[in-house]
Amino acid sequence: MKKTFYPAGLSFVLAAVLSGCSSSPQSPTSPSAASVGSAAATASDGSTLKVTSPAIIAPIDGVTVDTRTPTLYWANSTGHYGSVGLAYTLEVSTPAAVVYTRTVGETPNTGSHRIELELTQGTVYSWRIRAALGTLVGPWSIWAEFRATAPVVVVPPPTTGSPSPTPTPTGFRTPDPPAGQRLPRVNGLPVVQRVASSNPRALQNSCQDHGGSWEFMDLTVDALQATDLRWGYNGKRGNSNDPSQDVVDYHYGAGPSEGSTQVYIIDLISGHCGASPSVTWLDVTDVTANAGSVGRYITRRPGRR
Repeated sequence: MKKTFYPAGLSFVLAAVLSGCSSSPQSPTSPSAASVGSAAATASDGSTLKVTSPAIIAPIDGVTVDTRTPTLYWANSTGHYGSVGLAYTLEVSTPAAVVYTRTVGETPNTGSHRIELELTQGTVYSWRIRAALGTLVGPWSIWAEFRATAPVVVVPPPTTGSPSPTPTPTGFRTPDPPAGQRLPRVNGLPVVQRVASSNPRALQNSCQDHGGSWEFMDLTVDALQATDLRWGYNGKRGNSNDPSQDVVDYHYGAGPSEGSTQVYIIDLISGHCGASPSVTWLDVTDVTANAGSVGRYITRRPGRR
């Protein structure tokens, strides 16, 4: 039988070309066992999947979280041979034992998971995470510590004739950028798509000018704020009392977010008041600035309970 021999290094070039053909984590190629690892190729740390360990974002460094069901945040693993559509296994432990474990699917760039168990108030917990593909597992992340507590809400008694205080969300917030700089633009489209997929009637009924409701926008802002508290409603033309019905803001600057005009302005709904509204992700920051106007960050829209 005639055999064909390829020049040295050609297989490496082909592998690099093939791995570069799929840039979207939503449509991964199907990797071979050789490209991601195998049970026969176990690393010294016990991993069998050729990926980096995930990077823990929060909670970390022994912080006290103001809930007994905190949300864990991490940056995704990177495959040595491109994206492979990974899952992620989390472990939460006390000094005595593992008390919680879950495996969740992958979302682009970063992931999050809210613990579906009420942790013990005042207890110090550790958590870690690793990528998985079938029976193959990647290396564990570092252990990160946090302390669980129940949220303390102090509501001052309203004065005569004044409205009741409006609750504000708590959770993870991206740290401030260095002085004079801004945070990069963030793609929240997958979050918005998940909200729309789960609530199609709310999207269809999102035009308040035609008798619709705030349901879709409220659900979307809640979902975005669960990933980063820099997301919020947009005050049209800088008016905090006139929130956009189909636009959100991301505060890119330093300092408090509420009332800031240092925002990326994102249009979420195409054909908003038409017959068939659909999800979009249109950055209108520059368009707004070129029109001589601004957006203004609103944590929670006026009138929302």
